[in-house]
Amino acid sequence: MRAVMIMYDSLNKRYLSPYGNDWVKTPNFQRLAEHSVVFDSFYAGSLPCMPARRELHTGRLNFLHRGWSPCEPFDESMPELLKENGVYSHLITDHCHYWDDGGANYQNRFASFSFIRGQEGDHWIPDAGNLNGTYYEHDRINRTSMVWEEDHYHVRCFREGSDFLIKNQDKDNWYLQLEYFDPHEPFFVPERFKELYTDLPDTVDWPQYCPVGDGDEEKLKSYIVNYAALITMCDEYLGKILDIFDKYDLWKDTMLIVNTDHGYFLGEKGYTGKNYMPVYDELANLPFFIHHPDYSCMDGTRRDMLAQTPDIPVTILEWFGLQKGKHMLGQDIGAVIKDSQPIHNAILYGYHGMHINITDGTYTYMRSAVNKDNAPLFQYTLMPCHITKPMCKEELKQADSVLYTGFEFNDHVPVLKIPVDERYDKKRYYRYSDHTKYGTLLFDRKKDPEQKNPLNAPEIEEQLCRQMVTLMRENESPKEQYIRVGLEVPENCQ
Repeated sequence: MRAVMIMYDSLNKRYLSPYGNDWVKTPNFQRLAEHSVVFDSFYAGSLPCMPARRELHTGRLNFLHRGWSPCEPFDESMPELLKENGVYSHLITDHCHYWDDGGANYQNRFASFSFIRGQEGDHWIPDAGNLNGTYYEHDRINRTSMVWEEDHYHVRCFREGSDFLIKNQDKDNWYLQLEYFDPHEPFFVPERFKELYTDLPDTVDWPQYCPVGDGDEEKLKSYIVNYAALITMCDEYLGKILDIFDKYDLWKDTMLIVNTDHGYFLGEKGYTGKNYMPVYDELANLPFFIHHPDYSCMDGTRRDMLAQTPDIPVTILEWFGLQKGKHMLGQDIGAVIKDSQPIHNAILYGYHGMHINITDGTYTYMRSAVNKDNAPLFQYTLMPCHITKPMCKEELKQADSVLYTGFEFNDHVPVLKIPVDERYDKKRYYRYSDHTKYGTLLFDRKKDPEQKNPLNAPEIEEQLCRQMVTLMRENESPKEQYIRVGLEVPENCQ
């Protein structure tokens, strides 16, 4: 038994032909759809990048307790469980945030890993005159070393993945996670792909995370054609992986999952980027494809049952005949494929400290903090880091003097309880409390799939609140999260 997960970053499913797009060239995603089961109601869990990857290890949500974070010492890890049970796990990625302070240690859970340099301002190519350079400056310098397509980080990532597959196609008991940072910005793509969508020589390929303003129309068109070109590049190199599956008939005994961590806005509802707006379906409702060799007769079909990112590690462990970790809450997606049986009645998702979101498949409900100060709010951790730097001494001094031991999911290991303070926990593109200006939102995703018409339906809201509290309890949400969003605190909640 073998398994391959091909993961993209910031992939909006509405740009793929299997999800109805008719102008972006994605023939290999269409080919993949014929070799897999396609999910229409697959959702993110914890957003954005590293919180999603933590779920791929732990099989449980983390956004109620922590923001962007390294793997915690008490975390169960799917690739490590594989390794401990005789299944070789290998990571190939150009995702530079694995090597930031806020990523740091996920790759070490694998039996081996390979890091492809040069993405998104990765501090790769040295320049002695650029001591305090920005992401943009490092990106500019890195591109000078990727003049030819074969030098591009996406191609180098693919090449290592194809080498692994060919070298190990006759071996058993391995898991490959081939993970591209594309199509995350910057939308750096060889010219032959851009020429499919534009004849303009210079286009803007690094969107800002901000609302689209008057006069931004041409800039937005630039973003969109570069994003489309990059998705077509992703599609072409996906096709080369599918060629290897065909050549060596890996379909018969190799699970293949193709997924992403979250979506992306390119003008929808007047936004570009992610992180600062409510978690609309452009961000949360994800493309998901799975070829399960036990149910290959189901390839080419679709499922509309709910599933989400924490289900992926549980499904992989089950495929190898292993029990999920005792604290994993994800479910095996195989049941959905085999019998179209639902594995979730409703699911939670969101960013730490922002809206708490729930969908039951029909309605989506986004619960905002009730006060503009977004308090109370804490982070629980033994790895006190932000995205690119450790937490500062002033933050750590605010931590409770007695370590918190109330979580069963970490076997009551004592952790720091640190108040979220926006003076220190600044993000580049948003502040935690900004989400309150949007208020609480309710949508009918069947009648209003674009989520343009919020509902005023107290009975539906009350029902979803009850389901939200149930799932928050199941995920051991700390007490202050209920208080922050104005929900009744359950009995015995710490």
